[in-house]
Amino acid sequence: MIKNRKAFTLIEIIVVMAIFSILVAGASWFVIGTNKDLAVMWEQLITQNEGKKTIDHVVNYVRRAETSSVGAYSLDTTEDYNLVFYANVDEDSMIEKVKFWLDTDNILKETITKPSSTASSNLYENGSSETVNLAENVKNMTVGKPVFLYYDENYTGIGSPLSGNFNFTDVRVVQVQLELEKDPTKTPVPLHVESKAFIRSTKTN
Repeated sequence: MIKNRKAFTLIEIIVVMAIFSILVAGASWFVIGTNKDLAVMWEQLITQNEGKKTIDHVVNYVRRAETSSVGAYSLDTTEDYNLVFYANVDEDSMIEKVKFWLDTDNILKETITKPSSTASSNLYENGSSETVNLAENVKNMTVGKPVFLYYDENYTGIGSPLSGNFNFTDVRVVQVQLELEKDPTKTPVPLHVESKAFIRSTKTN
């Protein structure tokens, strides 16, 4: 007569425990990996939103570029990583000098200079300035991409930007682009955000 085995042997218990341990370890690694992926995705989303806010801010100011309080042309400097122009960016009637530039510390910065209300000359040189950081971890210099690109009146939405020693009086459109990357070990390439500003005061039609 064959008796039913109602108890596990020691070997069977060891095998079951080993399989259970493998399953637990696999599930743990899956959860850890998923959490890491979610953390990276969340960080990229935050970076994208911050980059978009910065781009919108810069574009909003560039659109307002106009003749300075001393009669200077609306644009003063048009370089790859440095843009200087005049615009009324606050509540008063004075025209401020606005500078956006990418510093060597990978921070996009803004300097607003208010013209002096007392000086008889050199209004901007004698005015008060304030500098703020707009965006960190901007890797445009690292990857060799300009922050600012410039287009003339022939620009229709496609075409190459102005290059070489162009005259800044030819500029009608400014493209702003940022390559953002907080941790290169977590993302394969920097996050790209861009927008364009049509300078209202230079419109001819």
